[in-house]
Amino acid sequence: MIPFKIFFEKALGLVETVTFKELGPVDAKVDSGNGAYNVLHGINLDEYGDMVNFETVDGKKLTKKIQEFIDINIGSGNVEKRPVVLFDISVGGKPYPNTPFSIADRADNEHKVLLGKNFIEKLGGLIDVTKSNNIS
Repeated sequence: MIPFKIFFEKALGLVETVTFKELGPVDAKVDSGNGAYNVLHGINLDEYGDMVNFETVDGKKLTKKIQEFIDINIGSGNVEKRPVVLFDISVGGKPYPNTPFSIADRADNEHKVLLGKNFIEKLGGLIDVTKSNNIS
């Protein structure tokens, strides 16, 4: 049996650094309450065919292929339709190719990336909210 202290030291912090092929390192909030895809900040979305252009972290402009659209309940009965795109990322030095992210305006959020429950499970699933960049 692994001692609890050793196991807990491998837990995710509340904030972890995600390195995007296109964007470099970006701090992400780890949110086990988010059951949908990971989320990346994006504004000025321009969809055409199966592609989307958008402005994201540090004003960078990207064009990505839309994999699908998801409906997100943003509260008070309001639903937001978001495009889902794939990114090659790494967390803690481990690569995660073709990782899905929905694109949404996170301008009012401290962290421009949100990691959702399904991806958190791939990273180990345990979160220590007292730490940041615990696996990065």
